[in-house]
Order: sequence, then C-alpha cells, then structure tokens
Amino acid sequence: FKGGAIATSTRNTGSDSKTIMDYKPGLVVGGSFMWNFMDATLRAVAEGYYALQGEKYDMDDFDDNGERLKFNSDISYFKLVPNVRYYTPYVPVYVGAGIYWSFATSSEVKSGDLLDQSHSWTFKKYYKGMDFGTRVALGAEIGISDAKFVVEAAYEYGLANISNRKERKIKNQALSVSLGVCFEIAGRHYRHF
Repeated sequence: FKGGAIATSTRNTGSDSKTIMDYKPGLVVGGSFMWNFMDATLRAVAEGYYALQGEKYDMDDFDDNGERLKFNSDISYFKLVPNVRYYTPYVPVYVGAGIYWSFATSSEVKSGDLLDQSHSWTFKKYYKGMDFGTRVALGAEIGISDAKFVVEAAYEYGLANISNRKERKIKNQALSVSLGVCFEIAGRHYRHF
C-alpha cells in the first residue's frame, strides 16, 4: 500500500500556445501485488491506484483588469499499471517500467470565471474518459523483516489525446513521489539484499 504527492501537467500539441502547461499538485493512493520470477531480481507487479490529476494554464483571454484568465481542471482517475521491476543485487533499490490505463471518474473545470463541474462522465465537454501511456519508476525497499517501507518516484508519459475539444490535442504527464509499506502474503521468500 502506498500514497503520496503527484505533480501533473499536459502537453498541448494542437494549438499555438505553450506546448507544456504549468504543473499542478495532486494526490495518489493505492496498492499493488507482486510476483517473483525464477530470479529474485526480476518481479512482475500489478498496481491499482487513485490519482487526482489535471492541468492549469493562462488563457488567451483577459479579464476587466487586463489580467489573463486562468484555466484550471481537476480530473479523478483510477489507474491500472502492469509493470516489471528489476531489483539490484545486494542493494534494496529497484527500477520499473510498464504501461498504464486510466479511467476518469469525475472532473471539475474552472475556465476563466466560470465553473463547470461534473461528478460523472455523462458530461464530456473537456476531456475523454480514458487515457493510457508509459510509466517508469525508481524506488527502494527499506527494512529487515518481511514488512518493508517503500519510497518511490515515478514518471508517466501519456500517449492518448484526452481532449474532447477540436481546437486542442493534449496528452497527460505526471511526476509522483510516494511512500508505502509492503509485506509478504504467500510464496517463496528471497533474501537477495
């Protein structure tokens, strides 16, 4: 089980505005199951977690005071992430790589001074309900018993266009740092570090 902070943004490839939007903070929480291969250094991992993502940027329009209007969105995603981890021998550090699928559950969008809110994806003015992409991670498991603390940093690079507006083509990206705890449920126990 793990939880932590996530900084999310989008890459805008469909207009003349900035190609990378400002990062905004969010949350991530979830858990995973792990299976050892024949070698203790290589493990298959199936993760599922909730992430609060979104985007923010300055719009081309201005308010009555001559200041740029802001666009700000929050998107709640449930993510499935199958991946593989390689554990370095004798040192409790791993690197992981895999793919993710995201299923949006709700959104809240503030465009300028107007608030558009949705609690389900029957409302799809701004975003599509699904996303997918690649994920890489670097982490460490700290502990001497069957239970270990986990520290992990991960980067996600979205491959799907999540925009429902013809004038924009946007893709997710996210950087997260999380803390967690893992423990053995069943199976062969390896002591490679």
